[in-house]
Amino acid sequence: MATVQFDHIQKSYGAVEAISDFNLHIEDGEFCVFVGPSGCGKSTALKMLAGLEATSGGTIQIGGRDVTELGPGKRDIAMVFQNYALYPHMSVRKNIGFGLKMAGMDAQNINARVEEAARVLELTPYLDRKPRALSGGQRQRVALGRAIVREPKAFLMDEPLSNLDAKLRVQTRSEIVKLQKRLGVTTIYVTHDQTEALTMADKIVVMRGGVIQQVGSAEELFHQPRNIFVAGFIGSPGMNFFRGPVADGARGPVTRFGGQEIALPEHCRSVVGRDMVFGIRPEHIRVSEHGATIGLSLVENLGTEKILHFHTPGENILELDRTVMANDEERDAQTMLIRVIDDRRYHDGDSLGLAFPVDKIHVFDPDTHEVVG
Repeated sequence: MATVQFDHIQKSYGAVEAISDFNLHIEDGEFCVFVGPSGCGKSTALKMLAGLEATSGGTIQIGGRDVTELGPGKRDIAMVFQNYALYPHMSVRKNIGFGLKMAGMDAQNINARVEEAARVLELTPYLDRKPRALSGGQRQRVALGRAIVREPKAFLMDEPLSNLDAKLRVQTRSEIVKLQKRLGVTTIYVTHDQTEALTMADKIVVMRGGVIQQVGSAEELFHQPRNIFVAGFIGSPGMNFFRGPVADGARGPVTRFGGQEIALPEHCRSVVGRDMVFGIRPEHIRVSEHGATIGLSLVENLGTEKILHFHTPGENILELDRTVMANDEERDAQTMLIRVIDDRRYHDGDSLGLAFPVDKIHVFDPDTHEVVG
């Protein structure tokens, strides 16, 4: 087990800068997830940590030792990839122990480690089977077992669940979390799926364009996003955004939405007279008789919850580049969503009153995209 430290790491491919001034400290035994859209640099950062990519600048330490110039085999790490890469002609037992055999370990010790890894991963009944006789989740556990037996200082996982179906992904990610807690090994995990990041990580690193946007726990990123990108990327569905002017109201700062006044956080007094960007999560908007009246355009009934779509009033529509408001969902700037859990029946075309709790409104600067207050 070990701490991991990135100090001013850079990575360039010719004139293209893939990673810029990457600084990060990961505690001993921590489960850290790199998350972001495709091309943000998360896999490149992991490969540099593994020694599969050379850095263009900066240093990397594992357990307090500078490993920047060391090859992958000398860094005492184990990787689990998206592709299981199992040997089809070997049994599960031989697949798990193959790396130890190549390292020259004696058969007795190899067998002891394989048996223990199989016990932890609940693979004991399958040790003498070939990979073709296993399910996708079982194969991924074999790949994990191959990493575990090495007893490394850190596990590096590059989108290990992306080849599994949705139900198996949920099951396997919980198994990985339980396993990591049991072993206490520092783990760095790469994914583009923010749901995986929120449910698995002790620490989440949100990346965009090779730059760290924010580092924090799931709760911090969800409730205290640092900028519009993080606010829009974290959460499913992502945060709603709209624009409006800030004015002095009878009881404090306000803006207008759909022709009605909405109370704003007290810190907005400092930006009275300016147009700002406002964000609120779908689960925080309330249906209320006293709110701004909006017509429903679509109702998604998901059983336990419903996602209500409505058109943003014209004067409140916010147009921003998709790279700023990045989210896996394709939502246009004219649509806002509400998540409700109730027994009420909603229909396309219904007129609803919407209330925006003042303590759930996030305020962003339209020029810098950074949070205000």
